[in-house]
Amino acid sequence: MMRILYSLPAIVMCGGVVHFFQVAKRLARKGHLVTIQAPRIEDLGMLPELPASVRVVPLRKVTSNLYTLPSERAPLAFLRGFRDLTWGIRNIARQIPPDTEIVHSGFHPNTEAAHLARKKGWWRGRILEGMHMDPETFLVESYRKRYAWLFKDSPRKADHILTVCEPLKERLSRYGVPVTNVRNGVDPIFLETPPAGARRQFPGFVLCSGAISRRKGIDTLLEAFARLRDRFPGLRLVLTGRGSWEQFYRGLAERLGVLSAVDYRGVVTPAELISLMDACSVFAFPSWSEGFGLPPLEAMARGCAVVTTPTEGSLQYVRDGKNCLLIQPGDTHGLAESIGAILGNPDLARSLGEEGRATAVGYTWDKVADRTEAAMLVEWEQIAR
Repeated sequence: MMRILYSLPAIVMCGGVVHFFQVAKRLARKGHLVTIQAPRIEDLGMLPELPASVRVVPLRKVTSNLYTLPSERAPLAFLRGFRDLTWGIRNIARQIPPDTEIVHSGFHPNTEAAHLARKKGWWRGRILEGMHMDPETFLVESYRKRYAWLFKDSPRKADHILTVCEPLKERLSRYGVPVTNVRNGVDPIFLETPPAGARRQFPGFVLCSGAISRRKGIDTLLEAFARLRDRFPGLRLVLTGRGSWEQFYRGLAERLGVLSAVDYRGVVTPAELISLMDACSVFAFPSWSEGFGLPPLEAMARGCAVVTTPTEGSLQYVRDGKNCLLIQPGDTHGLAESIGAILGNPDLARSLGEEGRATAVGYTWDKVADRTEAAMLVEWEQIAR
């Protein structure tokens, strides 16, 4: 039995946190003692349900979402965030329970905190950092300018890195610590048989689920959707997820003349997402970069016809013309053509959906938890030496 602490930058609805929650609950069922800490807890009810034995604890005296800093145009918020990314690391370090044996860090500041606590003698366990994307390629320019320099060498302070695809595993080896690819999984609820009343309409609506950001290709999707409206005048677009809808994309949709046909739902529960997947005509995910790309695989599990991009993560499971249609990132014309091809051919949609579902069956969170546990046990055995 290991005493495991998940030290996360925030508990929000995103692929990384879903991964941590899915694995944490399975480790708890295996008999390990699991605690989750984070400075901000926002979407707990939207995330996978945890067993009662898993404690979720808010970090005191740290108020920021450690993933991002606010804009310098909001100086007070920016300074508060910067404080949490520097002096606040000490507060995170102080709150690591002394009997913790494994800290699974969700981001560089959390790794720094665990390293500081160990250096000060406040605990004596092992550090594993979850890195689901390469920080040199996915972080936006503003992030790199603001404070990435603070954490350039943070992964070197971990004892082990856990990642989710083979190309990323190879690149992260530059940090000089062991790297294990634990992959990702699909929640069994996505593989349940759709209800008898579920029917896809053609044309009905295009669904996109994930962060509402440029990296996810939302501008490409809106522009492609605008092109499709002449051919399919009744077509709608449904977006779910947290991000910059009000700040940017609402205005872009208005300028493109499609705002009235776009339904932004914000963060939704897994049950709500499944209902949308069961009804949509096409699931579109035109991302620029993914360490894995979980939403398209979840959509495949529901039998959706998927249009997506060949990122280094999704290349593990996408097969163009077999279980999805692939377009290049930023290819507005290609995205519109691929969505249109599915909308005009229900047989193609059905074939892609069937192949996609067969693909998704092979990705289970139980296997991910087994791989994670094995890596943790390797490090756990070092504690007694």
